[in-house]
Amino acid sequence: MASLAMAENPVRSVKPEDLEKFWVMMKDSVQGDAPLGGKNMNQPGCAAVSFIVEGNGRASNITIEKVYPEGGLGDFAASIASNLEFLPTITNAGRDRVFSSMIFPFNLPAEPEARQAVMQNCVIPAKRWKPQRPAGR
Repeated sequence: MASLAMAENPVRSVKPEDLEKFWVMMKDSVQGDAPLGGKNMNQPGCAAVSFIVEGNGRASNITIEKVYPEGGLGDFAASIASNLEFLPTITNAGRDRVFSSMIFPFNLPAEPEARQAVMQNCVIPAKRWKPQRPAGR
């Protein structure tokens, strides 16, 4: 039954800048489980994660795509993504499942140019959703 439901409601891949055409985040800020320590946790950085917004507005299939600088910020970003909640837009009344990505900033400098330079390190190319095939198939 679950596979039948997924086949009836396939995942649509959208660019990060187009996500808000389908789903709008419910909260301006969300929480995550910050690690107690880790490499480069206090440095300016970012982490890109991909995920599916399910029909219930919750994020699933969260994958850490890119982290700058290397360290523990990816796990923190994944934790934040797991707490994201979305509402469908008027044009998404059918609550279509959507695959997209988001960049989470951490400890960014105050200057706009410096902020942008850090965030550019986490830009990833648009991806298409490719479901994992069960082992043995």
